[in-house]
Amino acid sequence: MNKLSGILFILLISIMLLPGCDENPAAPETQREVSVFGFLWGNQPLSEDHAILISYTEPVLEYYDLNKAAIRDATVTIREESAGTVTTLQHSSSKPGYYYNDNLMIHPKSTYDLRIELKDGNVVTAKTTVPAEITLLTELHTDQVNTVTYKNLGYDKPILVNCESEDQIILVDMYCNETYDKAEYIYPFNNHNFPDDDEEYDQGANGEPRHIFALVPYRDMKSPQFNNLPVIYWYYSMIVFYGSNTMQVLAIDENYHQYHYKEHPEQSGGIVGGIGVFGSVVGETYQLDVVKE
Repeated sequence: MNKLSGILFILLISIMLLPGCDENPAAPETQREVSVFGFLWGNQPLSEDHAILISYTEPVLEYYDLNKAAIRDATVTIREESAGTVTTLQHSSSKPGYYYNDNLMIHPKSTYDLRIELKDGNVVTAKTTVPAEITLLTELHTDQVNTVTYKNLGYDKPILVNCESEDQIILVDMYCNETYDKAEYIYPFNNHNFPDDDEEYDQGANGEPRHIFALVPYRDMKSPQFNNLPVIYWYYSMIVFYGSNTMQVLAIDENYHQYHYKEHPEQSGGIVGGIGVFGSVVGETYQLDVVKE
C-alpha cells in the first residue's frame, strides 16, 4: 500500500463511529459495516501497490487486526463506463483484504464503477471520475531523491501548475519518513531538537506535525510573486523536519475531496452500502532529503 493510502486508512479506522461492547455497557455499540478504502491513480495500473482494501469494521476499543477484519472472498469488479469493459480484481496473496488487477490501466477523465458482491448477498458500490491530467513544471525530480536545503526552497524550486478546470481541487501532501527519534526539527524550540515520542511527532495517528496537507482550488493558486502564474512555492512551509520527506501534488476527485472536508468523512467518500472512500487522483510524487546548509 502506498504512503498516501496507508496514512488515510489509519485515519479512517481511527474516526469511525462504532456503536457497544458487551464487556463495557458504557462503551459505544459496534455496528458491523463494510469498509472500503482505495484510490485509482491516473496513468497507472491498479497494481498491488494501489490495491483497494475491503474489510469489516472492528470495535474501536479493541486492537485492530486486519487478518480478522479483512474480507477475502468478495467478488470485486470495476467497470470503465466509456469503454464498457469490466475487470475482475484478484485478492492479494500477501496482504489480506486487498484487491487489484495489474492489467487495469486507469485513464484520466474516465469514470469507473466499483461493485463488491459479498458471500452473504450484500452488494457495495461506488463510482469515481478520474481528474484530468495536470502538468507540473519544476526542477524537482520524480525519478530520484531531491537533496535540498530548507532556505529559499519554495522560491528556488517552485512548482508551476497547469490544469484544465479552474475548479479542480489540488492536494499538496507532505509526510516525514523519519522515526520520531531521528526527526530533527528545522526550527527547534527551548533546545528541543527532536520529538520526545510518537504523540508529539504525529499525535499517534500520522497527524501533524509529521503529516501536513493542503487543499487548494486551482483558481486560487495564482501568485503575484511569480507573474500571477499558478504556482506552488509555499510547500516549504509544510516541511517541519530535516531528513526524508515525501511530497505529493495531486488533482483529486469529488469523493476524495468530500472525504477531507465533510464532518463524517467515512460516510462521505462515495461508498453505497458501506463506509470509507473510493476516489481517484492524478499527479506526481517527490522524494525530498532536507539537509542542513
